[in-house]
Amino acid sequence: MSDSDLVPLMYQAQIKDRGKIQYAGDPKPATEWVDEWLDGCPPNSNHQENNVNIRQAALQRKPQKRGNFTYKMPQLVTGDNTWEETYTINWRLVTNSGQDEDVIRPVIGAKGIPYYPGSSMKGAFLRACLQIAPDKVLDFCGGEVEEIKAGKKVKRTKPGSLRFHGGYPVDMSWGKERKRLVDVVHSQEKRQVMENVNSSANVQISLYKTKFKFGISSTKNDIDWQLVQQIWERALSQGIGSRTSAGYGRFKNIADHNQVVLSVNLRGQGLTSTLLTSDDRGNKIPEFRPNMFKAALRGHTLRLLAGVTDATTTQRLTKELWGGFPEGNGESGSIVGKFGVDFQAESIVFGEHKYSHNGRRTRPMSVYNLKSGSLDIFAVKSYSEQDREFLNLLIKFSLLLGGFGKSWRRIHHDLFYQSYFRNDDKPMIGCHWLFGKPSKSVDYCITAPRGELDNIQAFLASIPNTVRNCFNLPNQDNHVNNWREIWHPQKVQVWGRIAEDKNDSQAVEWFHRDNFIKKTELTGIIGKYSKVSRIWHRMYPLYVKIDGKLIHRKNERGNYQYVELLTIFTPDNLPKAREFLDFLNRRDNDFIKLWGGN
Repeated sequence: MSDSDLVPLMYQAQIKDRGKIQYAGDPKPATEWVDEWLDGCPPNSNHQENNVNIRQAALQRKPQKRGNFTYKMPQLVTGDNTWEETYTINWRLVTNSGQDEDVIRPVIGAKGIPYYPGSSMKGAFLRACLQIAPDKVLDFCGGEVEEIKAGKKVKRTKPGSLRFHGGYPVDMSWGKERKRLVDVVHSQEKRQVMENVNSSANVQISLYKTKFKFGISSTKNDIDWQLVQQIWERALSQGIGSRTSAGYGRFKNIADHNQVVLSVNLRGQGLTSTLLTSDDRGNKIPEFRPNMFKAALRGHTLRLLAGVTDATTTQRLTKELWGGFPEGNGESGSIVGKFGVDFQAESIVFGEHKYSHNGRRTRPMSVYNLKSGSLDIFAVKSYSEQDREFLNLLIKFSLLLGGFGKSWRRIHHDLFYQSYFRNDDKPMIGCHWLFGKPSKSVDYCITAPRGELDNIQAFLASIPNTVRNCFNLPNQDNHVNNWREIWHPQKVQVWGRIAEDKNDSQAVEWFHRDNFIKKTELTGIIGKYSKVSRIWHRMYPLYVKIDGKLIHRKNERGNYQYVELLTIFTPDNLPKAREFLDFLNRRDNDFIKLWGGN
């Protein structure tokens, strides 16, 4: 055995068979990394000494016992010229220490406690100060000033009056659910939009719903602490740490409505995402993850732009909107996009879907029922009215034709195809999203007055020119030809019909009919050689305006009606797609073509 086995993973090189935790296929190294970290924190070491063999404990990755002593959490400076306040993370916070290659993990201070550095705090504060009180930047944060000495202009550095002490957790509760600290980042953008390739998840260590106390002190006695707090809360409203545009680094009850470009209340049901780690019963840990909204909006941005311009322009404009990393040209670093996404789950209930497979009880699937939530798109940088118009289009497009999160290409089977679960032997499939407050979502709801689909047809037909106008693109037939899903009439078709109630989905059975489209490249294949489906199936609530109010229409029996929609991406080299389109064209089907197929 090597002496290196005695070294905690935190101090080992990030190479194969050593401290390599950046492999989501095996969460065990990352879990051990977190266990060693927390077992070494002094607040967790308040127990009696014993005669544990230190070498053997290290080899077996067991926590080492320590002496009995008391340790206090880090305290910020207090006094007359100080300010401190406590805030709670709404979801997760990422503060990349940069100390491990390819591993994103928190900045860790003395005694093993994570913290938000004072230098980062000052940077966030300065950016917010420039927006709220630019005349106070030099006084609060310091900077370069010019002076006349011996008749010459010279520059000197003027220190600011504020000292930023950073932030610490108020207690050790952040470490109680240690398995939740192992976070996962799994981008499927290329796989879902561009080409069928395998995608891999990446591990990062992030703090989950932690309560942080931040502190500032001053060298002056006459500081306006109310203004200081206002500036800092503006900084918090923009998010702190990394990945803020995807929902990380947001804090509860901190919002700057001046930055919100649009806000829409949503309801939804579906499958909950899961973390890499498992609970004590061996079940994956579920988590409702707000970053799924940015993933959906970014993916649709690529699809819509790819239908009206080339691949290079599509990717460049998408990064300008949502951020990303430059490709080629010797550029490095990251691109800060114009917009970010924040989601507040106001009322959500979690449950389990249990089923048997081949006579054996399987592990339950976690499901959510979001009864009310607010999706906000906020501005990170300056934007134009054309940008706002495109965001409006994105929300309409996303809610009309699809959903968010896992299995978003399929309708929620427990809502629209309950007979599928008759024998309790089928896994959950699909999701369902709708406007939580239709009367306040008039700008995003597309109505179907008198059960006619003219408004939906008009909206779909308007998309290419709207996208061109939003980005000042030339009005010509230019598009990406080799991606999986692009919004061009030669590459996609949309079909629709009116469903009288939730049990009137005509297409849902087609996805499960043998020797038809089930388990084909058209509908997707799950397994070793998995394929992403080329069909989106949606049951869109049939919204109508009555006496100026937007409502979800009911039929004569009092049941809600829906618009059943099929969005089909139809490459020329996929015979099954052509067969299915021929089937839809038959007169005994209620579906009519709403757009595409030119």
